[in-house]
Order: sequence, then C-alpha cells, then structure tokens
Amino acid sequence: MTPYAQAIWSGLEFRKSMMLRNVEPLDEQQMRWLPGPQRKPIAWQLWHIAEVEDNWVRSMVTDEPLRFPFDVQVRAAGEDDYPTKQHLLDYFHEVREISKGRLASAGESEFARQVEDPDFGTCTVLDIWAGVVTSFAWHSGQIALTAKLLPDTPVTTMTFDYWKADKWHP
Repeated sequence: MTPYAQAIWSGLEFRKSMMLRNVEPLDEQQMRWLPGPQRKPIAWQLWHIAEVEDNWVRSMVTDEPLRFPFDVQVRAAGEDDYPTKQHLLDYFHEVREISKGRLASAGESEFARQVEDPDFGTCTVLDIWAGVVTSFAWHSGQIALTAKLLPDTPVTTMTFDYWKADKWHP
C-alpha cells in the first residue's frame, strides 16, 4: 500500500477491535435497544458504518453502482428491516476486506483526484477516505456509548494503562 493508503487502513483498523468488543457480547434485543427518542440502536450504527464505507467510496471514488445487500438503505430501514447481528457483522467484515483491496490497488496520485460530493462540494479522494475513517470513529463511539447505557449491559468499561501511569498530570 502507498503511504496514504496505509494511513487510511490504519485509521480504519485501529479501533475496530474496540468496536467489536462492544458489539460481540450483545444479544439481538440489545442490538435493537433504543437509547432514547430520535436515537439509533447499535444495529443501525453498525449497518451505517458498513454502508457508508462501501457506498460512499463506490459513489465518489470507484464509480461502481451502490449496493444494498439487505434490500433497503439503512436510513430508510424500519426496525423490522434490521438484519441479525451476525449478518451485520458479516457485512461489516466483507466491506472492510473490500476497502483493503481498494486501498491496496490505489496509486498515490489517485488520492489527489478531485471529486464532487453533493454535501461537501469539491473534495479529493483522500478527503473521501478521511471521511470514511472519521465516520467509522464517530459511529464506533456511538456504539460504545449505547452499549454502556444498555440496561444490564454485558459490556464493561475499558481501562487503559496510560491512565494509571500518572503521565497525564500537569
């Protein structure tokens, strides 16, 4: 991979294990639990992560047709349309492998190519991939928060050694 592609890949993979750690102990009911009015369940967040990673790149970078493996776009899905947790995880992992291949095959000059995004205007391919990385981080954080708000949550709060190292004091 080129340096840009490797940086993007690292951004996509760095917090993946933490996101999966928050999803894996959940049952189907917990995946669909609503944290409040006008909020989205973890199933929606996981689906959205994969759909954005796949379809935003298809639309803006590769010019491939959009795909909706569950026959509906996540934003249009009702609660009865949500796939099972395993199907959502399979979709996420499939898309992540597709992204790895896309990044591995992209030359360095590809990242400077300009595209027109209907929401963000003129962007580079690098900008689109940066948006994919930040979208993943944002929605992974929503998954972590929602998992910790679940009644009787099976998800524990992670602690990090650097908090214990007293290196964060002024």
